[in-house]
Amino acid sequence: MQRKVFDQMKSFSGFSILVADADAKFQATLQQNLDNLQVRIECVSDKASLLRRLSHVQPNLVLLNEHLAGRDGLEILQQLVADNSDLKVAMLSDRGSIDGAIAATRFGAVDYLTKPVDRQRLHVLIDQTRERTMTARRRASATSSQRDLRTILGTTAPIRNLLSLIEQVAASDATVLVLGESGTGKELIARAIHEQSPRRSNKFVPLNAAALPRELVESTLFGHGKGAFTGADRMQLGCCEVADKGTLFLDEIGEMEVGLQAKLLRFLQERSFMRVGQSQLVSVDVRIVAATNRDPLEQIRRGQLREDLYYRLNVVPIVVPPLRDRLDDIPELAATFLARATERNARGTMKFTDEAVGELMRHDWPGNVRELENVVNRMALLNRTADIRAEDVRGQLFPRESSTRVEPTPAVSRLASASAPEEDLRLIERIEIDAIKAALESCNGNVRVAAKSLGLGHATVYRKMKRYELGKVRADARNGWGTHPSSVGSPMRQRVSRAC
Repeated sequence: MQRKVFDQMKSFSGFSILVADADAKFQATLQQNLDNLQVRIECVSDKASLLRRLSHVQPNLVLLNEHLAGRDGLEILQQLVADNSDLKVAMLSDRGSIDGAIAATRFGAVDYLTKPVDRQRLHVLIDQTRERTMTARRRASATSSQRDLRTILGTTAPIRNLLSLIEQVAASDATVLVLGESGTGKELIARAIHEQSPRRSNKFVPLNAAALPRELVESTLFGHGKGAFTGADRMQLGCCEVADKGTLFLDEIGEMEVGLQAKLLRFLQERSFMRVGQSQLVSVDVRIVAATNRDPLEQIRRGQLREDLYYRLNVVPIVVPPLRDRLDDIPELAATFLARATERNARGTMKFTDEAVGELMRHDWPGNVRELENVVNRMALLNRTADIRAEDVRGQLFPRESSTRVEPTPAVSRLASASAPEEDLRLIERIEIDAIKAALESCNGNVRVAAKSLGLGHATVYRKMKRYELGKVRADARNGWGTHPSSVGSPMRQRVSRAC
């Protein structure tokens, strides 16, 4: 039976949450935790009431108990996501488990929360959902043929040729291999291919082979049966099955164990597989887009990549140009990144002077577009004036940069041979310390939010804080988004969340 926590719902126009949980005490606690936010809450206690309510309203967020009135919450989650891919659902667990977190993320949950839910974490989840909703609405206003291609910024010949190739390839079901240096935006290319394809109404499922422990890659890719290994207390779908009728993006394909590459090759040939611990074949209809930042022929020579797998993936190769080959796109990229950063951090209007843009265009950018975005984010945080000048840019770049741009070597050679002088490292450390301090101050010590504003992972920020002895993190920051002590297996959950 439906129960309203707020009587003012009909006159309230803020953020809306639909809670599917029969625990009255939890509902009351939730109301207390959110009473200072513009949030309206409505509660239901069973599946029938949930589905009935969703047929009339579209809440911004659904909090769904994984055991709703004795029903399997994961089954309900699958149904909700299948009926409405735009619906944001977070799973609630009375007692968290790694297996539950992995399953919820695979089936489309935006988060996995263990009760009692940490207030700071819930507030950040609401903020994240608001942002996602606003972004989705902005994208929906554009036609599907333009939506994701517009996120690939630039007007130079290499980018025009890339966009033209994406449009040609997207119309088919051909397997695509995206080649490019680290930071060039290979996943963005894969998403653009998906959004231009006839499969765009179905799921785009990314799997980064380098982001998961080797022992988890196979079960993440193909799923596993109940009892397949210790802790597997239920059957779980893998990315291949979740991506059925959609697109599966295999990032860093060369990082996959050679033995598993053989199983992947069989899947590519037959589009069928067996879940770990099971013997029956499962068939799916997925499009494959793979990517690597390494030279695949060199990996084949070293025995790191199967030659037959490479030729199976390399049906249509797409080479993403490095930033140094499209320097004329830097003004547009830098201005766009700066506008996003200032809006995100409420810094007001900022702009680059012409001289500052010239400094940006003289840099080598070994980290490509990702490096440029991170540098712009730092300047948006640290600059004290609205105008970003040439000396501000030089202060954020390595001292080795001069007015004459050094002709770059290939990315792999550069990464293998790069060695910064001691004074360069000291400057980098000072820049990192200042950037981390400013980011933490701007968000009241919340490491997760600070990490996002810096363009870094929160684990990286914690590691650097420890290295530079930046002081003890406030308890409420540690208990923030994704770091609550009750978040069982949170590092594992985060890795799987990024993968699937």
